[in-house]
Amino acid sequence: MNKTIVCSLAAFAMNSVVVVEASATLVFDQGFESDTSGWLDFNSSVTRVASGTGGVASAGGSSHAILDNGQESQTGAFTRFGGYSSVWPNGFKTTQQVYLDPTWASGTGFDWSVAVSGSDGAHQRDFIFHVAKDTSTNSLLVGGSNNSNFAARQDLDTLNSYAVTQAGWYTFEHIFSDMAGQLAVDLNLLDAGGSTLFTETRTDSADLIPSVVGGNRYGWFTFNDIDGLAIDNTRLETGTQSVSVPEPASLSLIALGLLGIAARRRKA
Repeated sequence: MNKTIVCSLAAFAMNSVVVVEASATLVFDQGFESDTSGWLDFNSSVTRVASGTGGVASAGGSSHAILDNGQESQTGAFTRFGGYSSVWPNGFKTTQQVYLDPTWASGTGFDWSVAVSGSDGAHQRDFIFHVAKDTSTNSLLVGGSNNSNFAARQDLDTLNSYAVTQAGWYTFEHIFSDMAGQLAVDLNLLDAGGSTLFTETRTDSADLIPSVVGGNRYGWFTFNDIDGLAIDNTRLETGTQSVSVPEPASLSLIALGLLGIAARRRKA
């Protein structure tokens, strides 16, 4: 009888859970209002400029940054988001605003990668947005994958992609989540109003959490041949994933049930 009560209460508790909303922490926030700290030149320069430079108003505030297209090669600047992490932080999200212009020259573009570290602290995997002015369609296309060939991809029209038709600020969002013990990353392109225009979700069976996958690594323009590429508002948030926990009522029922069983044993 007592075993039956305990098992019933345990089963009830397992099936009675509530979703606790994520408690995100803003770890890194660079809006280029006073400097470019946290960004590093890597064969290209990151320069803070006033809103309106080159005819581009900043996405927010009175300043943003521009990247040249590479002094020694076309590999671009990067950020460590304040520092690498080997510990899975219950989900994390990065956002990077970039000014896109469909009138860019045919065959040009850039790649924007955000990487995850392994639990061993080493590089684990890249998750890359590709932006390219397609030579066959003359469209400015956005797609996503896990690899960069350090050139503007010319096959995005055959893949999951989005055609940008209006110049303006767009947000490149990476959301890193635990999907049943495996890393899942959503690469989302958002418009200036925050609406999602495009999503590419990437997974790999080797990316197990938390034994293999750690926290954030870099954000890197692995390739850029747009001279004066405007960027703004680089951010990293951790603890972005909601979690499920037993309802308080379920815990109370377990406690009451165990107290009842203990009382019966004392009387016996």
